[in-house]
Amino acid sequence: MGAIVMLGTLFGAIVLIAGAVYRFDPEARGTADPGSPADEH
Repeated sequence: MGAIVMLGTLFGAIVLIAGAVYRFDPEARGTADPGSPADEH
């Protein structure tokens, strides 16, 4: 039972991290437009 809880927590953390990356890094989605402020570096 503990292993199931641990795996659920692990996959939940992976999903949260992936969601945060896609939310805050438009380039990760491949949909960044050339005029976006993120490209000014």
